[in-house]
Amino acid sequence: MDFHQLYYTSCRSGLSGYAGYQFNAVTPGVAPEVMSEVEALSSYEPPSTLGHSPTPEQIAGCPVNLCFVPGPRPIAANVVFTGTDYSGRFGNYFAHALVPEAGSWQGPLPIELWRAALWTRETVDGTELPPVPSPLPAGPLGRDAVDDFLDRAPGRSLLPALLSAVERAVLDEERSVVIYAADADEVARWIAAVSFLLPPPVAARMSFATYQFRPSYSRYHVIGTQPGAEIVADERSFQAFYLFDFTTGRASEAEVGPLPVLLAAAGTVAAGPLWRRAAALAAGGEVRLADWYAVAVAAALLDGGVGVGPEELDAVCAWMAEHGPRLDGGMLATIAAAVLGHDAVSAAHLTGLADAAAEGGQAELLAQTEELLVTRQVAEVVRPEGTDSHAGVAAEVPPAVPVSRRLRSQKAREFAADRYTRALAEAGPATVLRLLRLAVAHDIRPDARALRECGLRTIGPELVRQRPEPATYEAVQRWPDLRSGVLACLDHAAAEGRSLREVFELGLDTAIPEEELLARPALREAALLVRARRQPERRVDTALALLSGRGRSLDETVLRELWPGGWSVSEAMAMLRRLPSSALGDPVLVAWVTAVLDRPLPDGDRQGMDSYAALCGLLARLPLTGTLPAGSRDRVAEMVRIHETERRIVDAARQGDDKKWRAAIQTLLAFHAATKTPAVRTYLRTHLAEQLVSGPHERLPTLIAHAPPEIAQAYLDDLDRQLGGEQAGATAATAFATLYTALAHRDTVHVADALQDVLLTHLSEWRKRDLNDVEHELRGHSNRMADEFRRWRLAHCRPRRRWLPSWPSHS
Repeated sequence: MDFHQLYYTSCRSGLSGYAGYQFNAVTPGVAPEVMSEVEALSSYEPPSTLGHSPTPEQIAGCPVNLCFVPGPRPIAANVVFTGTDYSGRFGNYFAHALVPEAGSWQGPLPIELWRAALWTRETVDGTELPPVPSPLPAGPLGRDAVDDFLDRAPGRSLLPALLSAVERAVLDEERSVVIYAADADEVARWIAAVSFLLPPPVAARMSFATYQFRPSYSRYHVIGTQPGAEIVADERSFQAFYLFDFTTGRASEAEVGPLPVLLAAAGTVAAGPLWRRAAALAAGGEVRLADWYAVAVAAALLDGGVGVGPEELDAVCAWMAEHGPRLDGGMLATIAAAVLGHDAVSAAHLTGLADAAAEGGQAELLAQTEELLVTRQVAEVVRPEGTDSHAGVAAEVPPAVPVSRRLRSQKAREFAADRYTRALAEAGPATVLRLLRLAVAHDIRPDARALRECGLRTIGPELVRQRPEPATYEAVQRWPDLRSGVLACLDHAAAEGRSLREVFELGLDTAIPEEELLARPALREAALLVRARRQPERRVDTALALLSGRGRSLDETVLRELWPGGWSVSEAMAMLRRLPSSALGDPVLVAWVTAVLDRPLPDGDRQGMDSYAALCGLLARLPLTGTLPAGSRDRVAEMVRIHETERRIVDAARQGDDKKWRAAIQTLLAFHAATKTPAVRTYLRTHLAEQLVSGPHERLPTLIAHAPPEIAQAYLDDLDRQLGGEQAGATAATAFATLYTALAHRDTVHVADALQDVLLTHLSEWRKRDLNDVEHELRGHSNRMADEFRRWRLAHCRPRRRWLPSWPSHS
């Protein structure tokens, strides 16, 4: 491919036909628009330091502007200052431009034409120039020369940021990059470094100029300038451009990714083959440096891996997992071999590499990678011999187990099973736990005998000796063979008389299925006791299970373990109902039952009182009662008689026999007066109050007037409670009927006053409808009583009304 030439300067003769700035000569066939573009980019102003009367040497030392503009018609031009023109006018320059005949640039990179021998600064007599054949002869700026410059350049640390800034200028059309250096030669070297290091497609799109007097007027991606040009390296310039001032080492901020760092460290010589390999590996959609990163790392690995570290391996392993299926099998294996042989390869890298092998269908590579992964990860969790064989589990669990996943290669799985089995045989407690957690991640089951030995010789003794961390119990729960060994160890410890209660209490009880303890009575008893403490509702079941397992009478020690504070009434009932008949005469029961009978009942605990009565009724039918202390036996008999009397009260009320009802109530009052037992007194006080509230009103005033004060108060309290309940209307009617009856006798007027106080507390706030219901209920007994209630409510009650909002009138 040939290149058209164009000469532009101020001359006496040229294509225009008159003197002045014009094309002195061009290769025939150059399009007019190309000539216009060359004319636009070839203007030149020398540095202000040149002065008005420079010497020839000073003129020759003016900066050269080698510039390049890519596109459908790429142009490279070498512009030099020549001093005076044909007429002696100062300020002339000469531009020698090259334009490829075929439209695309081929040959050396444009920056490699710096100070090339093909450039001229002399005009010719004719107007036609011959084409320049390819390949174009390059100048002295080869890769070796650039690397030599970079090795000596104080500003090399800015190179990664320079690469990132140029990428943004080219791809995002952001602010231009300005390279401010001592002279144009240094500028050219930095541009050469960028051209060699950037991905070739990005470098091909980069426009540049090695010298511009006014960078603010320039539209190149990369602009070179130097002292004496019209630019000040101040904050405004650092914001307006990506300014790299290599005279001071200052630069604009530019976000730098990992690839620019890798490329800058590799150098331009290594970048050549790296980008050729990367092009062969690329998927085709890579544009930015970030897109090329993993591809470039893979290429670097194929070339020896210089500059590749752990982070680069992260990227290439992830890239291989994604792109493995499209890569040639041999290429994938070659890159994988480079990764496997790299000094910085880690378990995480191997996991990514295994993914790539699996996706690419590389069975042998998958097995090789996973075997190495197992070896590395097992080595991470296995400490040197002796470091944790006598140490506590809780203190030795760190460091954490490596993150891993299920092994996919059958060959690697067999390898891993064998590796785990051998490692477990030599491991201390903490290492065993780490190995087993890793085995779970790998989905590998070590040898059953090895696991049982670990439980028997390592984990079991550790459980007996100290307080292990929760991972110990998780391992025991997960691994049945390990658990078998642990149970054998604990069974042996129990046979030697050691208490295992604390071992189970700290978490072992939840790790062992109950059926596995059936054949180990000592362990089962310890586990049951611990579970009962944790779940009090299971204590009765536990006591019965222990009794069944022992096959002998109750043990006072076991009962105290289960119930340090003794039985509740309901627990005593449950035990007596479910104990086998052979155990109901056990002397141990006497003290436990007596304690329940002697315990006071709290006021208001109706359920507890009913349970107390039921317990006494149950005891009355058991031979055990005959062995109780005399006071307890009397109490049981007393409660049985009280319960029988209560049944007579209920029957009399149902039959409407007021005489029998009154007689039965008098009997309960007599029991209350006679008993010395607090629990019985509480029971009678509560039950008498309930019976009186619902009793016939004709009898109540006299009964209440002559009842003990505590019974009368209990009646009023229960009345107050029921007036707030679901049957409040019927209760209010009965209470008012009692009040009405009490007013008829002088000795019961005080009862009427007390009843009125309670009724007013509630009825004064009732709704009219609720008061009407009470009146209706009373009218069923007596019209006179109902009329009296009407007068009473009018005097004492102000019914609440529900008002509906009125609609606004529309007039």
